Amino acid sequence: MKDDELAKFFKVDERREEARLNLGAEIYIETVAQEPGENKPPVVLKCESVDLSANGLQVFVDEALVEGAIHSLFIEFDTQQKPFKLTAEVRWVKPHPKGYLIGLSLYDSDGTEIIDWKFMMAKSLN
Repeated sequence: MKDDELAKFFKVDERREEARLNLGAEIYIETVAQEPGENKPPVVLKCESVDLSANGLQVFVDEALVEGAIHSLFIEFDTQQKPFKLTAEVRWVKPHPKGYLIGLSLYDSDGTEIIDWKFMMAKSLN
Protein backbone atom coordinates (compact mmCIF):
# COMPACT_ATOMS: atom_id res chain seq x y z
CA MET A 1 0.00 0.00 0.00
CA LYS A 2 1.29 3.48 -0.86
CA ASP A 3 1.77 6.28 1.68
CA ASP A 4 -1.13 8.31 0.33
CA GLU A 5 -3.40 5.28 0.68
CA LEU A 6 -2.22 4.73 4.26
CA ALA A 7 -2.97 8.37 5.07
CA LYS A 8 -6.67 7.58 4.60
CA PHE A 9 -6.52 5.26 7.59
CA PHE A 10 -3.87 6.83 9.78
CA LYS A 11 -3.11 10.43 10.60
CA VAL A 12 0.57 10.50 9.65
CA ASP A 13 1.95 13.87 10.76
CA GLU A 14 5.04 12.85 12.69
CA ARG A 15 7.79 15.46 12.64
CA ARG A 16 9.62 14.47 15.80
CA GLU A 17 13.37 14.19 15.60
CA GLU A 18 13.91 12.55 19.00
CA ALA A 19 12.33 10.20 21.51
CA ARG A 20 9.59 11.55 23.74
CA LEU A 21 8.88 10.51 27.31
CA ASN A 22 5.59 10.50 29.15
CA LEU A 23 6.84 11.62 32.55
CA GLY A 24 4.55 13.22 35.10
CA ALA A 25 5.67 16.76 35.83
CA GLU A 26 4.36 19.99 37.28
CA ILE A 27 4.87 22.55 34.51
CA TYR A 28 4.41 26.30 34.84
CA ILE A 29 4.71 28.86 32.04
CA GLU A 30 5.36 32.50 32.86
CA THR A 31 3.21 34.33 30.31
CA VAL A 32 3.81 37.84 31.68
CA ALA A 33 7.02 38.62 33.55
CA GLN A 34 7.15 40.86 36.58
CA GLU A 35 8.32 44.35 35.62
CA PRO A 36 11.37 45.62 37.51
CA GLY A 37 10.33 47.86 40.36
CA GLU A 38 6.65 46.85 40.23
CA ASN A 39 4.71 45.00 42.89
CA LYS A 40 2.51 43.09 40.44
CA PRO A 41 3.42 39.40 40.41
CA PRO A 42 4.13 37.59 37.13
CA VAL A 43 1.29 35.81 35.32
CA VAL A 44 1.86 32.05 35.40
CA LEU A 45 -0.13 29.23 33.79
CA LYS A 46 -0.11 25.71 35.17
CA CYS A 47 0.07 23.11 32.40
CA GLU A 48 -0.64 19.42 32.00
CA SER A 49 2.28 17.48 30.53
CA VAL A 50 1.65 15.39 27.41
CA ASP A 51 5.21 14.41 26.57
CA LEU A 52 8.75 15.66 27.06
CA SER A 53 12.04 15.43 25.18
CA ALA A 54 15.53 16.86 25.44
CA ASN A 55 14.63 19.75 23.14
CA GLY A 56 10.91 20.28 23.59
CA LEU A 57 7.60 19.36 25.16
CA GLN A 58 3.88 19.25 24.54
CA VAL A 59 1.45 20.53 27.14
CA PHE A 60 -2.24 21.24 27.61
CA VAL A 61 -3.11 24.77 28.76
CA ASP A 62 -6.39 26.57 29.44
CA GLU A 63 -5.66 29.53 27.19
CA ALA A 64 -4.00 29.93 23.81
CA LEU A 65 -0.46 31.22 23.68
CA VAL A 66 1.05 33.18 20.79
CA GLU A 67 3.13 31.21 18.29
CA GLY A 68 6.70 32.49 18.31
CA ALA A 69 6.45 33.89 21.85
CA ILE A 70 9.30 33.06 24.22
CA HIS A 71 8.48 32.13 27.82
CA SER A 72 10.22 31.03 30.99
CA LEU A 73 9.25 27.55 32.21
CA PHE A 74 9.47 26.03 35.65
CA ILE A 75 9.28 22.20 35.69
CA GLU A 76 9.18 20.01 38.80
CA PHE A 77 9.40 16.22 39.08
CA ASP A 78 8.80 14.14 42.21
CA THR A 79 11.96 12.19 41.36
CA GLN A 80 14.27 15.23 41.08
CA GLN A 81 15.70 17.21 43.97
CA LYS A 82 15.47 20.56 42.24
CA PRO A 83 13.12 22.05 39.64
CA PHE A 84 14.27 22.98 36.15
CA LYS A 85 14.11 26.60 34.99
CA LEU A 86 14.04 26.62 31.18
CA THR A 87 13.28 28.95 28.28
CA ALA A 88 11.04 27.87 25.40
CA GLU A 89 9.44 29.17 22.23
CA VAL A 90 5.82 28.40 21.38
CA ARG A 91 6.10 26.53 18.08
CA TRP A 92 2.44 25.69 17.52
CA VAL A 93 -0.99 25.92 19.16
CA LYS A 94 -3.95 23.62 18.47
CA PRO A 95 -7.44 23.85 19.97
CA HIS A 96 -8.31 20.76 22.01
CA PRO A 97 -11.24 19.63 24.18
CA LYS A 98 -8.96 20.16 27.22
CA GLY A 99 -8.19 23.73 26.13
CA TYR A 100 -5.15 24.05 23.89
CA LEU A 101 -2.36 21.67 22.96
CA ILE A 102 0.90 23.61 22.79
CA GLY A 103 4.25 22.58 21.31
CA LEU A 104 7.26 24.19 22.96
CA SER A 105 10.85 24.18 21.71
CA LEU A 106 13.51 24.57 24.41
CA TYR A 107 16.35 27.06 24.02
CA ASP A 108 19.95 26.55 25.00
CA SER A 109 20.21 29.74 27.01
CA ASP A 110 22.30 31.07 29.87
CA GLY A 111 20.68 31.20 33.28
CA THR A 112 18.65 28.04 32.71
CA GLU A 113 19.11 24.40 33.66
CA ILE A 114 19.06 23.17 30.03
CA ILE A 115 22.22 21.06 30.43
CA ASP A 116 20.87 19.33 33.55
CA TRP A 117 17.54 18.86 31.73
CA LYS A 118 19.23 17.12 28.79
CA PHE A 119 21.23 14.87 31.13
CA MET A 120 18.04 13.94 33.02
CA MET A 121 16.23 13.16 29.76
CA ALA A 122 19.14 11.00 28.53
CA LYS A 123 19.18 9.06 31.82
CA SER A 124 15.41 8.54 31.60
CA LEU A 125 15.76 7.03 28.12
CA ASN A 126 18.31 4.45 29.29
